[in-house]
Amino acid sequence: LNIPWMVVISCLIYLSLIPPVFRVSPPLPCDPCPASPVREGELPRAAFLQFSPSAPPSCQSPEHTPGLNMGNDPIPIGCSAIKPVERHGMEAVSWFLYDKDTGAIMGRTPLSWLLITIFYIVYYAFLAGFWALMLIAFFQFIDDKEPRWQQDESRIGRSPALGVRPGQTWDYIDSSMILFNKEAGEDVEGKVPGYPGWVTRTNKFLEEYKKTAPANAVDCQDGKNTEPQTTDQHNKFCQFSLTKLGACSGTEANFGYDKGEPCILLKLNRIYGLVPEYYESAEAIPAEAPQGVKDRITAAENKKQVWVSCRGENAADEESMGDVEFFPSDAAFPDYYFPYLNQPNYTSPVVAVKFKGTKVGQFIHVECRAWAGNINYDKRDRAGIAHFELLIHDKETASKVVM
Repeated sequence: LNIPWMVVISCLIYLSLIPPVFRVSPPLPCDPCPASPVREGELPRAAFLQFSPSAPPSCQSPEHTPGLNMGNDPIPIGCSAIKPVERHGMEAVSWFLYDKDTGAIMGRTPLSWLLITIFYIVYYAFLAGFWALMLIAFFQFIDDKEPRWQQDESRIGRSPALGVRPGQTWDYIDSSMILFNKEAGEDVEGKVPGYPGWVTRTNKFLEEYKKTAPANAVDCQDGKNTEPQTTDQHNKFCQFSLTKLGACSGTEANFGYDKGEPCILLKLNRIYGLVPEYYESAEAIPAEAPQGVKDRITAAENKKQVWVSCRGENAADEESMGDVEFFPSDAAFPDYYFPYLNQPNYTSPVVAVKFKGTKVGQFIHVECRAWAGNINYDKRDRAGIAHFELLIHDKETASKVVM
């Protein structure tokens, strides 16, 4: 109820700051005004008429107040212009800071400063109140626990991407190439980088999994103890154990990079509320699935998993890639890690891929794919897959490379 009064008061104060518009009546007919001779530096009298104290009364404005003079001359209205007093240097600065004639401080009188200060206080108070009101209104439609639009109703959809870890350094963040010299224990400028950087970034990614399990984490015991998680899904989650990664958990020094057998970690990106559509038999999975995936489905005790496969994109890549070993052995993300419901301290499940016998100095295109009914696959748009390049060097092949 007070807001309209605030607006009215603000408008009144604002209007009081606007200089009034003077109405000047047309000059009355008057006798020719005696003009003084033109001095050096002055404009011709055709431009300005000079008045002296002896000017006839008929040449003065009827609104002229007797005795009100500017310098030695009466103030004429409509007959001539008054040249302002010119000041320069520090004199101009001092008169700007404080005008001794009018009492103005920096061009405004104290009353004018007071009015404009009150105006802006009211103006910005109104803006702040409006902004706060809009913010309160917006918060009525925002849930900090779950997104308003989910899966098919959102821009993300319900087909998660497959991520690769460790990531690149910031200098090469737009590159998907895993390049290192397995025999170089440090990076040397102008040469193929060594393996320690990849080892460091792998350890950094796994730090979250090495911490003490939080109170809301549940040891689901490979799916045999999921009741605590299923009864309180918005708070509890199944804790992923690093022991499932075997040789890629950090027990092997340098994650195999120094031997030319690197461990690459794969994870599904989180999508709120997503429950994958599992392929529970070799017959249910699409025919183009590798035979290795079909064999793992048949051998697995838990059929409800998102399966993972990795292969060379081309025949030459397949030939040079060598063998791959998966950890855990099912090479899959079990169902008890889903759905993700923004649980505190949640850690995503991981599948490790260990490359063995990869040809040194050979540039290899690798494609890893996640298999589930609601995970789309598009090779051109890189949907449902993780693509990266692997190039392992030794001293001999690295010496031939110019960086």
